Amino acid sequence: MQRIAERCASFIPRPSTVTALEQSVRDCGGGVVALDCHDGSGATALICWLAATRRWAFWLPEDDAGGGLAALCAQILALADLPIPLVPPIASRDALTLERLLAEAAEKRPTDDPLVVVVGRMPGDADVPVSPPLPVDLPPGVVVVLPATPDTQQPAIGAYFVDRVALEADEAWLADVAFHLSGNRRLATLLASRSQGSPLYLRLVIGLLAGRTLDMKRLPRGLNDLHQRWWEGLDGQGQALACVLTASRDPLPVSLAATLTGCDEGTIQRLVRRWGSLIERTDAGIRLYHRATRAFITATSGDRLASAHARFVELTLTRSNGAPERPGWQDEAALSHEFARHSALGGATMQAAISRVVQRAWVRAQERRTGTLSDAAVDGLWALRAAVENDSALQMVRAAALTGGLAFLARSLPPRAPAEVFAAAVDHGQPREATMKRIRAMIDQLPDGRDKALALRNLGEVCYALRMRAPAMRMLSEALDLEAPGPTRQWRDLHEETLVALARAAIGIDAPDTALGITTRIVHAERRGMIETEVVRWLIAHRRLSRAEEVAYAIAHPGNHDWAMAEVAIAHARAGDYERASLVLDTLRTATAVAWVTAELACDAARRGNPRAADRVMLLPNPALRDRALAQVARALIVQVAPETALEVARLIDDHETRARCLIDMALAHPPVAAQALDEAATAAIAVEGEERASVIAALAAAEAASGQFEVGMRMAALLPEGEERDRAHSRTAIALARRGDYTTAETVALTIADEDERGWALDELARILAANGRHREAFALAAQMSDDAARARLEADLAIAWARSGAAVAAHARAEQIAVPTERARAQAAIAQPLVESGARARAFVSIADVLPPDVRSRYLLAAAQALAAHGLPDDAEEVARLIPRPLERARALVATAHAIIKQQDVQRAHRLLGQAFLTVAPLGRTETLQCIGWAADALALIGGAELLLTVAAALDDIDSWLVG
Repeated sequence: MQRIAERCASFIPRPSTVTALEQSVRDCGGGVVALDCHDGSGATALICWLAATRRWAFWLPEDDAGGGLAALCAQILALADLPIPLVPPIASRDALTLERLLAEAAEKRPTDDPLVVVVGRMPGDADVPVSPPLPVDLPPGVVVVLPATPDTQQPAIGAYFVDRVALEADEAWLADVAFHLSGNRRLATLLASRSQGSPLYLRLVIGLLAGRTLDMKRLPRGLNDLHQRWWEGLDGQGQALACVLTASRDPLPVSLAATLTGCDEGTIQRLVRRWGSLIERTDAGIRLYHRATRAFITATSGDRLASAHARFVELTLTRSNGAPERPGWQDEAALSHEFARHSALGGATMQAAISRVVQRAWVRAQERRTGTLSDAAVDGLWALRAAVENDSALQMVRAAALTGGLAFLARSLPPRAPAEVFAAAVDHGQPREATMKRIRAMIDQLPDGRDKALALRNLGEVCYALRMRAPAMRMLSEALDLEAPGPTRQWRDLHEETLVALARAAIGIDAPDTALGITTRIVHAERRGMIETEVVRWLIAHRRLSRAEEVAYAIAHPGNHDWAMAEVAIAHARAGDYERASLVLDTLRTATAVAWVTAELACDAARRGNPRAADRVMLLPNPALRDRALAQVARALIVQVAPETALEVARLIDDHETRARCLIDMALAHPPVAAQALDEAATAAIAVEGEERASVIAALAAAEAASGQFEVGMRMAALLPEGEERDRAHSRTAIALARRGDYTTAETVALTIADEDERGWALDELARILAANGRHREAFALAAQMSDDAARARLEADLAIAWARSGAAVAAHARAEQIAVPTERARAQAAIAQPLVESGARARAFVSIADVLPPDVRSRYLLAAAQALAAHGLPDDAEEVARLIPRPLERARALVATAHAIIKQQDVQRAHRLLGQAFLTVAPLGRTETLQCIGWAADALALIGGAELLLTVAAALDDIDSWLVG
């Protein structure tokens, strides 16, 4: 509001521009309207005046102190009078929140009264570590007005400009502005003629004339000439002060500016008086008034600007005696706020300084100074950006993990606000369940802790008073859990899943000991045991059986331990060491694992032609496990040994259902014994009791049909009660016929099924069988006969994907475009992107992107395309596609995939840069997204730094997590 008041104080509106802009806003129907202008043309002043005189929302990114998006969301809530006037905690870093609020507000506006948002210029690359998140999708009825240069074709918000309004000034209006500022009509006319259309020129030149910095007889022409003349007239002290003020975004106290430039305060005061309107004076100090001046100095000063940043860092370290995290040193507030920024922009010599901001002491100091973790999170982003530029993989991951965690912990919401908003919404007639769902979603964005527990408790109490007892009790219970000491399960799970990804990456580069070292940091026994089992399998595959046995024996989780030891026992036996296998088998405590090992070894013996393969299985004490093992052995014996022996083993099965199904499988696997096996299966099936009897008879009927006894199978199905059970038998019969190759009869049987769900399932399976046998067009024709729209679309998507992977990517892509359900169409197109790339039809992969309009769907599609291009060895194309992805998570994942492909081409530096961009994309979103990205990048990190990097990254994540929780 301070900036709006300052700009409006001397603003004179241009009627023609205001009229043209208002006309464009009314007529465009929604979208982005460009204010075509250059720096110094008065765009910010016009935006401030519009914000002050219209019921339009506004956002001034250069002056918002990081809270502009949240403030914009609050304005939209108020202007549209939305039913839940609560700004979500993630609003300041998530453009999707703003998109949803804009859509909701637009629905409430009449068609002739659009919701208008005026947006100022975006901050420069040296002002913020990452650009603010911007909405990519504007609903109808929302108009965004933002300044742009005339040659800008792609807006920062939305997809394209719907209209452009030129911000041009005539000399008469400029003369009025100059007269308003100077009070001299003759001078005003002269200055207007030399301003080249820039109101900023008028303000600056009048101030410089008043300070006698410019000669009235040698007036510069235009803003750039004005800056050039002023700069050339500066001595060394003046240029040093200009560089220092350009380096600082915050106002500087005069005393601090004097110290940084090596001048006395009197000299600074004299220079400030002479520079007039180039300087903005505030209660906090002095700074350059306009971005155009800062841009000129940046372009002109060369390396001197980096030296100015370095002087800030050096002074901070000097004033704090080398410990800027401690309190009470001179100018602490002014110097600590931008310490991370100056360190990142101060050049390579500032690496030691930037490393301080990712340490616990600095984070705690910033929290003490500001009362929140937001500034510490911004500092972490600067540290991450510096690590990306300096090719330090470990520091990059460490800064990303810390920043993501701090961004998450910095989210806040007044604990009483959700309950008060919910009570007010219910009083005004809003639906309880829908309102509750939205407010709960906002509370879920908060970090686990006291504030979240209070919010849940307050909301639970309101729900209880409104007789919503079930949700009330759930929230009160959850609040109690959150107040328990230590990290929550969700916090720990995210951390450990990232460690799992790092461990798997270690296995992928043949470093099993490193993987085991990483797993020692995993507390959850089953999760740790899962990775240890994967290590055991790697060791078995590389014939290191003794080491595999050691690792398996050391697994703490009982279930994982037994199953890993079971795999080791089988590996010993298959290597010929039956004695060792027997010793390992004797250590197993789980009956299921013992039965599995016994069955596997018996099947191995059966496949070698041993007729006594089932003898050891008969020793299993558990009847159910013994029956299942005997069935496995019988199936293995049917091909390698005499069928009579296999049938004898099947007859040893006590359970009727297990024996019947085993005999059915044997009949299908070995047609010569089909008749005998099916006769015995029928005898067993008759003895089956309970709910399973119908499914066994259905399987038997299908087997009869598949064995050439179609009529017998149909008569058997007719024995079942009419309705669901008989329909199931018919569907299984149709599938069995199709697998035998009798597609016509199979389709006929399927279409006679009365039950719609069972018929749909049968047609689905038949279509998949046809596709698997290369009859794709027949499969699509069969799918068209399904009555359920969603099921049909799902099947058509799967068929299109299968067709593409079989080598007909272009035809499959064309067929996928005909799928009626948008989500299934998008899924198919995304999956087909890789086959298209592999077949050389890259252009075809992007034909339908314009039609896939929703940003979420477009993001998934482009992600698949980028991954396909990267996997196909086209990282340049993959990177280009990745940068088109609107949603940050998908964009980050595509960048990681591209980096992985580039590493394989030995361009580690470029891969490091892409990984850094991925981390910079997701770190502001929060801890969950950042840890996900680190997990995605684990394989790439393994290729960059090997096993040592993975171990140090795991240690760094542990270190950060331990004190973030604390």
